[in-house]
Amino acid sequence: SRDQAPRRAEKGEPAQERGLRLELKLIADIGIVGIPNAGKSTFLSACTSAKPKIAPYPFTTIEPNLGVVNLDEDTSLVLADIPGLIEGAHLGIGLGHDFLRHIQRTRVLIHVLDGSSEDPFSDFTQINSELALFDRSLARKPQVIAFNKMDLPDVAERWGKIQKELRRHAGIEKDDLFSISALTGQGMREVLY
Repeated sequence: SRDQAPRRAEKGEPAQERGLRLELKLIADIGIVGIPNAGKSTFLSACTSAKPKIAPYPFTTIEPNLGVVNLDEDTSLVLADIPGLIEGAHLGIGLGHDFLRHIQRTRVLIHVLDGSSEDPFSDFTQINSELALFDRSLARKPQVIAFNKMDLPDVAERWGKIQKELRRHAGIEKDDLFSISALTGQGMREVLY
């Protein structure tokens, strides 16, 4: 405060140049992953006040969406809706690298399975192999499976078979498997807790 108009100066030194590449990664408690059109954005909008674009065609979500859910007075979670992953995402196909980088900065994954898909178990293994091929640590990340679209009668019929298949072939624990309907809100709180 005393030397506000200095009367002396020192000679400057040559500047140092440095090229930096900074990468901002999305940070969330939970990453919502799955194939395109599995119901990830509907899941996010059903449990938070986020308003992601939702439409009945693949790749509606082209950038991650964030939402905050308050489970109780003391617990709130940040959810990230990651755009749909396709085969070859670990190689950069379909903006795969951009999407997979966001998943690295989440603590837990909610894997939304499309119950109306031809083969939900195949979708599950494809997404998990893409995660592992991109980064081995993603394969070890805790994961909860949400079998979506239970509001459709044919999907509800398939639930028992898919549940057995996931437990037998993928080693998924019973406590990590949930049947939900993101559209009606069925089973959403259980998945989040």
